[in-house]
Amino acid sequence: MLDINKLRQNFEETVKILSTRGKKYEQLNKFQELDSEWRQVTTKIQNLNAQTNKFSKEIGSLIDSGKKQEAEELKNKVKEGKTELISLSSKKEELESELNEILYSIPNLPDKSVPIGKDENENVEIKKFSTPTKFDFKPLAHWDLAEKLGLIDFERGVKICGSRYIMYLDKGARLIRALQWYTLEINTQAGFKEVLPPVVVKRESLIGTGQLPKFEEDLYKLNSGDYLSPTGEVQLTNLYRGEILDGNKLPIYFTTDTCCFRSEAGSAGKDTRGVIRQHQFYKTEMVKIVSDQNSFDELEHMTSQAEKILESLNLPHRRIVLCTGDMGFSSAKTYDIEVWLPSYNSYKEISSCSNCLDFQARNLMLRYKDKNGETKYCHTLNGSGLAIDRLWAAVVENYQQADGSILIPEPLRKYFNGEKYIK
Repeated sequence: MLDINKLRQNFEETVKILSTRGKKYEQLNKFQELDSEWRQVTTKIQNLNAQTNKFSKEIGSLIDSGKKQEAEELKNKVKEGKTELISLSSKKEELESELNEILYSIPNLPDKSVPIGKDENENVEIKKFSTPTKFDFKPLAHWDLAEKLGLIDFERGVKICGSRYIMYLDKGARLIRALQWYTLEINTQAGFKEVLPPVVVKRESLIGTGQLPKFEEDLYKLNSGDYLSPTGEVQLTNLYRGEILDGNKLPIYFTTDTCCFRSEAGSAGKDTRGVIRQHQFYKTEMVKIVSDQNSFDELEHMTSQAEKILESLNLPHRRIVLCTGDMGFSSAKTYDIEVWLPSYNSYKEISSCSNCLDFQARNLMLRYKDKNGETKYCHTLNGSGLAIDRLWAAVVENYQQADGSILIPEPLRKYFNGEKYIK
């Protein structure tokens, strides 16, 4: 959540910056009134506590002096004060709950370096790697090629699990596993510690990273009240929730590959064919927990790490910086990496790398002690390294051959016992 002091001290400026996200946060209209009332109640509680403590001390002196009637009068005032304190404390909790509800619904402030824009059409391209793949034959979309080669069974996936679920088969399944292993290897070689977490997460974990309460409809909720994780970011970022870390041990880098689950609410009609938009998908995730000194440098490094994987596979891609109107809820700045997919004749997102500054850390109470012994909030970053199903589609489409086979990228052949083609 946002630092409440930013709203208290610079309300108009903060609202102005938030407005660049292209939405009206009308709930902020109540913030100042609620916050003013909260401070008044807090002051009353403080004054009443001081008065009650003062009277309690005086009662003893009065009794010692034989002034029993005056002591009884003060006892009655102390009793009245305690009754009022109970009422005021209840009111304070009520106001805090309302204020937190507002704060949890407000996204992070875009960094000054983020371009202002309404939607994805105003994102800014930063750079490109290679040129779109050219063919001297008519290429197939990955869904057609996958069926021809027996790599996916779409119909049985739907029969067993429902729409937007697929069944990888044979070398199609092996290719998924190869990409999982490969992305993890590249990340661990770069200093990321591998984690293999559960995929069931608690509500407070999702609140910590900002998926709740805003995106409830996108999540799969279990009868237990827990949820299926929508991204490994949730598990990794929550690892040190509620802890104060030794600043000398920062930065901390984590990576994982997990099954992820999203309901894809509101995506009816989008990417209905193939593997691009599924309810269950695989993703290799990177998370960084760092100090508040150099998190934007860490963002550049994380984004380059994701690009490094695509470059090693010689897949055409580009980097864009998201404009204010297209940024994620918890992010202060986001780079998207998009890979070239011939079936779309365009680039498709395969990684999103974000610096959340202290936005998530405030929810998580994730802090560190600096070299001066001062306790500060950590900065958290997350990025896909990479979206595995989409990487699968990119390899299949960009490496297809005229005879209908798929050339296996050289770095992946060790996972196929040295085979060169999927036929």
